Amino acid sequence: MSLQCKRDLMAQQLYDINLERTLLSSLIFEPALIDEHFHSLSSQSLFFQESHQIICQTVLKLHTDSVPVEEGMINSALKKSGRDVEKELVFILTTTPAASIQSYIDALSELADKRHLITLINAFNRDLHDESILPTALLSKTIDRLENFRQTHRIELFETSDITSIKAEEADFICKSWLPFPKKTVSMISAPGGSGKSWMVLQLMMRHLIDSPTSKAFAWLSEDPTGLTAHRAEKIASSIVAKPLQSFKGRLVISNSPTIQVLIEQGRGVEINAFFIDFKKSLRDYDLIILDPLIAFFGADENNNAHARKFMQLFTEWAAKEDKTIIFIHHSTKNTTQARGASAFTDAVRLVYEISLITDKKGETDETRSHLRKISLTKDNYGAAKSLGGKIVSRQIFPEIKLDPQSFMKDF
Repeated sequence: MSLQCKRDLMAQQLYDINLERTLLSSLIFEPALIDEHFHSLSSQSLFFQESHQIICQTVLKLHTDSVPVEEGMINSALKKSGRDVEKELVFILTTTPAASIQSYIDALSELADKRHLITLINAFNRDLHDESILPTALLSKTIDRLENFRQTHRIELFETSDITSIKAEEADFICKSWLPFPKKTVSMISAPGGSGKSWMVLQLMMRHLIDSPTSKAFAWLSEDPTGLTAHRAEKIASSIVAKPLQSFKGRLVISNSPTIQVLIEQGRGVEINAFFIDFKKSLRDYDLIILDPLIAFFGADENNNAHARKFMQLFTEWAAKEDKTIIFIHHSTKNTTQARGASAFTDAVRLVYEISLITDKKGETDETRSHLRKISLTKDNYGAAKSLGGKIVSRQIFPEIKLDPQSFMKDF
């Protein structure tokens, strides 16, 4: 591209340095985004600034070679190649990264297409005023250029795979022998308040850690004081799973800090909280992540399906890409065990358990089995019922004691 052509493009504002810097900053601070958008990022025309093109190529090369995408490694690679773009790299590193980069790629792709079209129009104008070029030749050259543009700017709508080349795998579960949850995806536990959800997830975490000695589990139990949660954990460890609580030291981690709302309402739409990247980084070491309650992390209209789909998609992608088992605890609608709010919440998860009290033949609460809960598998995309032994089971949630059930429940 000639210097005059670049000046023409600059004069028409067909580039945005801030967008380019934000995109590069996001790739450096969250390299996991590279795999998802590798094809788009590989385009030589995406970035207008030559220094940005060089830095992007360097970042992609490091990632492809399984080298950490860090400031030191980037600088080292740039020096080896003789590229002096250190000053621009500093600007990029001080730019706030974005939680989602697709909108930045789309915006920069549109600008790149406009630049390409302007180049075609300028070439057409030059040829139009060249008396040595016959009208038929001009038409032929113009059609060729436009066809070349069309071929090189094909939109990739979806990925395809030859099914014969895919390794066949059955769904894998954690806690397969107690209460199976599928790995690498998002599940939900729905129940009314006071039904023992916190007790249940603490036991789930312990059983998972017993089954997987190298794993770590995290639960953000935002509605319960940490001291009360520790008290419950001691009871479960000693009375139900028969393991000293200290055996889970460093691997069973909780928080009741104020939650981070992943979506932020902006006018009629919603935006992804920029801190979502930090949220994921903070939980990088945990393969089981439990968030209670879902609504505390949402931040948008609970009854809006579009908002719910956007929220759930973020967690579904995170679970799949980073091998996480994510479980949301969700409040049920009044006087039921069914999840409340937008249907998109339950549509997006692969498994739903609903918790309720054990009842007798008359439909009344069975106080002699107050330590148990009825667990109904109401959504099962991956075949958990096979391991569970049916769609409805009972599981011990509380320690069983011989005292009057009513007094026992009051203690907790």
